[in-house]
Amino acid sequence: MGSANSHPNPLASRLEQQLKFEKLISKLSTRFINMPVGEIDTEIKNSLKSLTEFMDVDYSSLNTYSEETGLASTTHFYARPHLDSFITHEDFRQISMSKFPYAVNELTNQGMICIGDVDALPDDAKNTKKFMKNFGLQSLLYTALVIDKKPIGFLGFDSYEKKIDWSSKYISRLKLVGEIFANALNRKASQEELQRAYKQLETLKNQYQKESEYLQDEIKLNLNFEEIIGKSGSLKSTLKQVKQVAPTDSTVLILGETGTGKELIARAIHKNSRRNQRPLIKVNCAALPTYLIESELFGHEKGAFTGAINQHIGRFEMAHEGTIFLDEIGEMPLELQVKLLRVLQEGEFERIGNPKTKTVNVRVIAATNRDLLKEIDKGTFRQDLYYRLNVFPVEVPPLRERMEDLPLLVRQFVSKTGKKIGKSIDTIPEALISKLGEHHWPGNIRELENIVERAVITSETNVLSLKDALIKTEPSSVHRTNSSLQDVEKTHILQVLKKCNWKIEGQTGASKILDINPSTLRSRMLKLGIKKDVSS
Repeated sequence: MGSANSHPNPLASRLEQQLKFEKLISKLSTRFINMPVGEIDTEIKNSLKSLTEFMDVDYSSLNTYSEETGLASTTHFYARPHLDSFITHEDFRQISMSKFPYAVNELTNQGMICIGDVDALPDDAKNTKKFMKNFGLQSLLYTALVIDKKPIGFLGFDSYEKKIDWSSKYISRLKLVGEIFANALNRKASQEELQRAYKQLETLKNQYQKESEYLQDEIKLNLNFEEIIGKSGSLKSTLKQVKQVAPTDSTVLILGETGTGKELIARAIHKNSRRNQRPLIKVNCAALPTYLIESELFGHEKGAFTGAINQHIGRFEMAHEGTIFLDEIGEMPLELQVKLLRVLQEGEFERIGNPKTKTVNVRVIAATNRDLLKEIDKGTFRQDLYYRLNVFPVEVPPLRERMEDLPLLVRQFVSKTGKKIGKSIDTIPEALISKLGEHHWPGNIRELENIVERAVITSETNVLSLKDALIKTEPSSVHRTNSSLQDVEKTHILQVLKKCNWKIEGQTGASKILDINPSTLRSRMLKLGIKKDVSS
């Protein structure tokens, strides 16, 4: 007669299984409480493995779902070893749920889809049935993940080897497992969003700190040169010369390319001179017709020529005890240069139509963008006048040689234009300054001012915006001049040497930029007569 224990009790086995499942759920729940966000992904994978093995299925997965796109994407999964290579196929990782209305309806309305036998699916589940058949799925059980009544995904279990009669206890308790995973994922997403926001805040903070440098009041050198903006070494060198010559009465010749600010230098010399209580009289020699220049400089009497209906006081006479600024002196007609030379030498001249000599005490500051020595060679400028003017030459650096002043100049012109047109620009992006720094600036400060003015006008917000069309690329100096090949080579080598602070060798040396051997560069410098100016 057999023992009472020889036949297992189905009810006891089922209760024991349920108890083990409850313990597993409790263990999972405990693990996720206060778990660091960085460990959540690993723990989800471990939990899926435990659930897969306990439920004796082949595959489990955690999937996110987007109502906007209708896509379900697998974020975590565990597959039995014999299924791993098959089930991890990329086509299986993201599925458009719109193709499976039956599954979507079940998950939405019931919070779960439970299929024990693929062959028993109803007719309205044909797409779901086809999908399961294609992948060899026998049974599946998926429970919805919901946060604040909004579906965010689902937890799924698949059986490929056999059909499963899903226990009602499994079904009800898996909803709790889904809640555990949903809360963990939500906490992870919130933390990641917080980290992204913090990182974005840090990025904006750094960007603001950099941009704020360009929003500071422009730096003015402590040399009483309020109109001159900049702090570069080349500009400081020029202003040092200005400070040296300003207190004297010496004639000054200001040299520099078009638009470099030669007039500002002239004003600075006058303002810091002993004559600053008297006017600075400006004459643009290039702006006046030849027949009017003599009249403008020296004046004329009434009736001296046709149209001279009144007496006219010339600029030299107006500048008595003060300073006269002769801009674009290289444009002065040759026949007038001798009369100018006389004023410089003797301080004497005559008005047109009056033989009486007038005497003036005037300081002369001249400026030109021309190479006057070449003009002398061509016979268009008097050599004796050149030496009279060139008592104290001051060279104004082009903008491309004072790039560190670019942010200050941009801010100055933004402020100036903003006041003129009644528009407020309070942010100048660093990227915009970098873009401007890539330009050659053939028109120098004047070109920059024009471009900034257009940028202020066309900016649609309080952030300065620069359109690419604002900067028109100029042809290189090679194409703009008639220089010989040797002159072009010398100019180019000089530019590179200055850029590298006359360093020849090394990664930041001129030979590296020019892509030639250092010894070859030294030979070319010797042949072209290139020497470092020790005074610079």
